[in-house]
Amino acid sequence: MTHTINSNYSADILIVDDTLANLQFLAALLKEEGYKVRPANSGKLALQAITQKKPDLILLDIKMQEMDGYQVCETLKNNPETKDIPIIFISALSDVSDKVRAFYVGGVDYITKPFQLEEVKARVATHLQLRDYQENLAAKITAGIEEIKLLNQEIIDTQHEVIVMLGAICEGKSFETAQHIKRVSAYSQLLARHCHLSTTDVDLITQASPMHDLGKIAIPDAILEKQGKFTPEEWDVMKNHATLGYQMLCFSTRPLFKAAATIALEHHEKWNGSGYPQGLKGDEIHIFGRITAVADVFDALSSKRCYKNSWELESILALFEEQRGQHFDPTLVDILFAHLDEFLNIRSRFSAVESPLTIM
Repeated sequence: MTHTINSNYSADILIVDDTLANLQFLAALLKEEGYKVRPANSGKLALQAITQKKPDLILLDIKMQEMDGYQVCETLKNNPETKDIPIIFISALSDVSDKVRAFYVGGVDYITKPFQLEEVKARVATHLQLRDYQENLAAKITAGIEEIKLLNQEIIDTQHEVIVMLGAICEGKSFETAQHIKRVSAYSQLLARHCHLSTTDVDLITQASPMHDLGKIAIPDAILEKQGKFTPEEWDVMKNHATLGYQMLCFSTRPLFKAAATIALEHHEKWNGSGYPQGLKGDEIHIFGRITAVADVFDALSSKRCYKNSWELESILALFEEQRGQHFDPTLVDILFAHLDEFLNIRSRFSAVESPLTIM
C-alpha cells in the first residue's frame, strides 16, 4: 500500500544514518511505500541536503561521527525555516535518559533498532499525516476534524503509555510496580480535581506524576531491591533519587517535564519541614509535590512489596490521620477521607488481573 500525503504528492523523507546497511534497508522499505527517499550518511550532509530542499519528515540516527543526532535536531529546531520538520529518532540506544533527551531536543517519536517493518511504516505514515493536517487545517477542518482528533488521541495515549513504562522501569520491572504508577497517576488526578485545580494543571499532574521516581534509575539495584532495612549510608543514597530525578528533567522548558521535575524533587518533602531533599515546609512545597506525596504513600502502604506486606485500610487511615499536618497537607488528607470510596475504586480497578506490562 502506498502512503502519500495526498493523491498528487508523495512525501519526501530524509534518512540520516552513518551505517550503510541501515540506509539501504530503510530506503528500500520506504520506497516500496511510495515515498521519495533521500539518504545522508552524516549530520553535516543532512543539513546541507535540507538547505537544498526541505523534507517532509526526517528519520535521524543518534550515534554518528562528528555530529550526532541530538546536535542535528537542535540545529534544525533552532532555525525558524526548519523547526517544524517532524523528526523521528532511530537508534539502538534504549536507556530511558537517551529517549527523554530525544523528546526534549524536539523529536516527535523514537524507534529502537533493530527495526520492525510494520512499526516503521506505521509511525512514518502517522507523523506525515499529522504534519499534513497541521499545515492544511483550515482547508480540511470540516472533512478531517474527526480523524485529527483520533490521531491526536493516539499520540496522547502513546505518550502516556511511554511515560507509564518509564515509571515502571524506574520502580522495577514487575507488573505490580507498573500498576503502582498507574494508581499514583489516578490518585493524583482525583486529588487535583477535588482541589479545584485548573483543567490544565489536572492534566499535567496526571501525566507527570508517573515520573515521580525517575531518579531511581540511577540508584544501585542492590539498594532498590534490598528486602531488609537500609543502613544510614544506604538511606542517604536512596534519598538522592529525588534530586537525581529533578536533574534529569529540569533542563526541559516543556510544561509536562517542568511539572515532572517539580514532582520528582518535592514528593518527599513534608508539611512540617522534616522531609527531603530541601526541608520545605507547608505551602513552600508545590501543590503537585504535596498531591503526589499523598498518592504515593497511600498506594505504597496499600501494596505488597518485596520488603513488606500491604497494610490494612484501617491502619493506613490511622497513619494519615496521625500525619495530617505533619507529613501531609491537611487539606489533602481531608479530601482523601471525604472521597475514600473513589480512591478505593481506583485501587480496585488497577489491582485487577490484566496483561503484564512488557518492558524490553
